[in-house]
Amino acid sequence: MVKELSYSTISYVVDTWELAKQKPAFDEIVGSMIMKRLFQQEPRTKTVFGFSAADDFETCKRAQIALLIHSKRMIFMLDAAMSMLGPDADLLTEVLSGLGKRHIQYGVKAAYMPYMGVAIIGALRQVLGENVWNSDIEEAWSIVYEELSTD
Repeated sequence: MVKELSYSTISYVVDTWELAKQKPAFDEIVGSMIMKRLFQQEPRTKTVFGFSAADDFETCKRAQIALLIHSKRMIFMLDAAMSMLGPDADLLTEVLSGLGKRHIQYGVKAAYMPYMGVAIIGALRQVLGENVWNSDIEEAWSIVYEELSTD
């Protein structure tokens, strides 16, 4: 069950998410940044997405296309979760439970989840820049990601 989060925590996360979404080609660019960061931190996660360890996203067209597809799906999922933060906690819990079960079937291990959180936060920090990103936002994203990725 997703616990109740403070108004300020939800506000920081939703506001920065909406700000990041205004960037051109957000889903492709930020999604790819997140995926590449994840693969750099934990190379074994590549196989969960159907990539081999040797797939090169800079030179292999097939890998680039597949990365964009996965990136867009991941951003769509994150966007849906952001829209349910707060008043829709019960629905969000239900959605995340189903998503978690599917991810287990795909081979996602609980140990991979912290890497995804670091990848998401790092990509958003980079995209939004130091003029927007601060320690309060970082903490809010850490709290929300931890809450959404556990259970």
